[in-house]
Amino acid sequence: MSCEVPLAGVGIFRRRTGSVVAMMKTSTIPSPVLLAPSGTSDSAIHPRGLEMRRVSTSGDWQEVRLIRYQALRARGEIGESDECGFGDEHDAALNSITLLLLRGGQAVASTRSSVSSTSRRWRLPATEIFRREIETSIGFDATIVEASLTAVDPACGIDPKVALFHLLKAHMLRCASENADWLITAVREPQIGFYRRMFNMEILSGAERWPGMAAPRVLMGLDYRGEAPLLFKRIPVLAVTDDDERDFAESGVITFRDRRGASTPSRNAALVAGD
Repeated sequence: MSCEVPLAGVGIFRRRTGSVVAMMKTSTIPSPVLLAPSGTSDSAIHPRGLEMRRVSTSGDWQEVRLIRYQALRARGEIGESDECGFGDEHDAALNSITLLLLRGGQAVASTRSSVSSTSRRWRLPATEIFRREIETSIGFDATIVEASLTAVDPACGIDPKVALFHLLKAHMLRCASENADWLITAVREPQIGFYRRMFNMEILSGAERWPGMAAPRVLMGLDYRGEAPLLFKRIPVLAVTDDDERDFAESGVITFRDRRGASTPSRNAALVAGD
């Protein structure tokens, strides 16, 4: 296998002034709708047989660490290791969950989701490098979900970007269930444009060296309360419903239903849209 890419209290969110975002020009180019390129089959954009589940067994963790390791090795981010696996201390943190994306029962990708809120202030992976930027741009009075260690197996036959959309669903679900204010992630510099165009994420930092990685990272963030309703309309696979929240709470599984039906929006998504 080889790889590539990557209950808080309800309150009024107050974005802090003095953000580094103020120094950036906001793009006036409309965010694109997720459409297949000419000649691309629908199955390539919406692969069948996908589901995501919360990692819980030693076998799951072995798959996760192998996917990460080979993804990072393929990019020259880390050196070779006899263990053929990659993880860190945040894997075992109580505020983090890790998920596997599967196709036909075979692991094809993985991502980790961590959360911190005023009532449960946990250390996020990004605070090791970007604590000052998070405090300045967002503020630690906000509920923040972080996506990290996202990796996709290029041998799985799924476009890595399409797999990324499905992986991001896990973090949207976490944002909805935690009533989050922001979703953040640290990306490599070549990924900045994609995250800005497709997810309307803002640049929250300059490039900084990431411990143990060859390439520097830039912190990016999505104002979940402000942007999620529009994002769900543009990219239906990301939309979170009450059924999604209930199913994940009961089984730890995320399914990807056909969104063309009359799905019932999540109560949190409705709250966000009304704020």
